[in-house]
Amino acid sequence: MLEVRELTKSYRGKRALDGVSLTLERGVYGLLGPNGAGKSTLMNLIADNLRPDSGEIRWDGLPIGKLGREYRRQLSYTPQQQGLYAEFTGRRFLMYMAALREVPRRAQAAAVEHAAAQVNLSDQLDKRLGAYSGGMKQRILIAQATLGDPRLLVFDEPTAGLDPLERVRVRTLMGRLSSERAVLIATHVVSDVQDIADVILVLKKGRLVAAAPPLELISRFAPGGTLEEVYLRLFGEEPAHEEV
Repeated sequence: MLEVRELTKSYRGKRALDGVSLTLERGVYGLLGPNGAGKSTLMNLIADNLRPDSGEIRWDGLPIGKLGREYRRQLSYTPQQQGLYAEFTGRRFLMYMAALREVPRRAQAAAVEHAAAQVNLSDQLDKRLGAYSGGMKQRILIAQATLGDPRLLVFDEPTAGLDPLERVRVRTLMGRLSSERAVLIATHVVSDVQDIADVILVLKKGRLVAAAPPLELISRFAPGGTLEEVYLRLFGEEPAHEEV
């Protein structure tokens, strides 16, 4: 279980997160908010890439700063913009990531095949990543995130660039993974989380303004409507800002 307690973070005097508290257990959590709401900052704090100005993050009751490497073994974070080695084949990339995730050598080949099959890339593993389409690159990033059996998966816009069929495949995978893990998905595509999220977390100007199941949010903010209408009610008039 991940506990976030009263996190604050500022950049150049601007408050990116303001007293955010939440708990992640098994299940899918959809993180919604416009650019500038603080989603990237929150994900980087959870991934231990940033330090908060105040507040604390605990994993199974212990501060992640003290757990160090042990916490990172439990975590898989896939940011939206992530470089790939263009000369690597898909197989070599996944084997490399399996080694970094400390998958036992004798189990790496099978783990790679399984990860690729989950995102429909089994027949593309021996192509160079430089020849992959944008959607294929996105899918192999999702595949690598599952290696090593992490207990906490954090995804930033995981379906960006995917066609409708692959979007459905990825949503199904996320739902399946969440039966034994916490899966946090930051997205602007509200439909990607409406049907699979157990809880929707809504960030607005650095504050967590709602944390509830989708139907509860719909009942509260857009009775008889959709989660997309909830989003528009909460953010429809806000100007776009640079993401933090």
